[in-house]
Amino acid sequence: MSRSPEGIFPIDRQRRKRLFFLAGLLTLLTLYFPINQNVTGGITPDLPIDAFIPLWPIWAVPYLLSIPWWIAALTWGALKMDYPRWRQFSLCLGITIVISYLIFIFYPTYVVRPEITGQDFFSQLVLWIYGGDQVHNALPSGHTYTTLIIVIFWSQWLPKLKPLWIGITVLVLLSTLFTKQHYLLDLLAASVLVVTTYFLSGYLLRKGEVGRLGDGGMGDGNE
Repeated sequence: MSRSPEGIFPIDRQRRKRLFFLAGLLTLLTLYFPINQNVTGGITPDLPIDAFIPLWPIWAVPYLLSIPWWIAALTWGALKMDYPRWRQFSLCLGITIVISYLIFIFYPTYVVRPEITGQDFFSQLVLWIYGGDQVHNALPSGHTYTTLIIVIFWSQWLPKLKPLWIGITVLVLLSTLFTKQHYLLDLLAASVLVVTTYFLSGYLLRKGEVGRLGDGGMGDGNE
């Protein structure tokens, strides 16, 4: 039996929204690179304790692997996550990225990298990272806020896998320090930003729903 148009269109519209959010987030993430390549000046947000954190080249592996993991997680969420959660996730990450880019541009920060003298594979991997990623865009740490936002929402969506999400968080955050890509303050600033945008995104969506109900609109039931 064929379904009525009323039964088909809301599903198609929701799918289009999901893919639109996914495309928008991926586009925003790629804007990191032109900003990173063109920003100059600024300060180093290092603390005295940062001097005691060693360079550990093997941590380049989880640092790099986090990027395809982000893409896979975003794609998975767009296809499978319940729509209200996916909508808040998209808004939260989008706001976080925009705020961080404004900070990168108007209050630039950078890291002072160590000299790499090792000839082993992992040292060369760190050099490869340094070659593609300039020293700017330090605070807040993009690796930190992207990972934290994914982990927060995925822990709510799939709580049985929470130990896995926590383990991934620890690996990624430590990798930003042991590759000397970030200082501790970069991670702290990113964490504070994530907490702020998490509650802000929830507030904005609740306010929007109340406004729509006040206007007499119920929205799409599937959303």
